[in-house]
Amino acid sequence: MANEEIKKNLDEFHYHEALDRLHVIMCNCEDHLMQHPAIKLEPEVKQNIDKAIQHLWEAYQQIGNISDKRFKDE
Repeated sequence: MANEEIKKNLDEFHYHEALDRLHVIMCNCEDHLMQHPAIKLEPEVKQNIDKAIQHLWEAYQQIGNISDKRFKDE
């Protein structure tokens, strides 16, 4: 399926679902990785996980903004 065809078939609930999944992943990273004792003791590892969470947060913001723009008139 081409990207344009996929885009045509998506509705606002697909974007809401993507936001939810990103949130679940971010919570899991925070609760199960950042709070792990071994990771707390390893600053470079913790820093890399923190960067990953920041990238996920940026993706969360992006998909929310895209959804707002795409569906604001509906």
